[in-house]
Amino acid sequence: MAADEYDTSGYKLKMSPEFCITSEDELTCELTLVLEWDNEPFRPICILSDYKEMTKWCAESAQTHSLTLNIKATDDIQFVMIDKETHQTLAGVKLKVTPASEPKVRRRYRNPWSLF
Repeated sequence: MAADEYDTSGYKLKMSPEFCITSEDELTCELTLVLEWDNEPFRPICILSDYKEMTKWCAESAQTHSLTLNIKATDDIQFVMIDKETHQTLAGVKLKVTPASEPKVRRRYRNPWSLF
């Protein structure tokens, strides 16, 4: 079980991809994200997120086990699966948005002047 995946008695929430690396010129991460869950025994569930473009989404049937989202983000996004009736948190995952590191500039290790 991954560190960002927790289990509450048979309820699991998985996400792919788990992270996104932005390019140096584009600080926004654009990707298609797939959330998948195990919901045994069946409970009506909802997916909540701190992603401002996503409203609360609820599964309508026991046959629904995934949700596909088109994401455009600059910061990490948290997704939480809750019980629709009790609002108890069942599982959660976090999408990590990582900026690409700029290439390291080589530094001269000797001083530009010399006594010799």
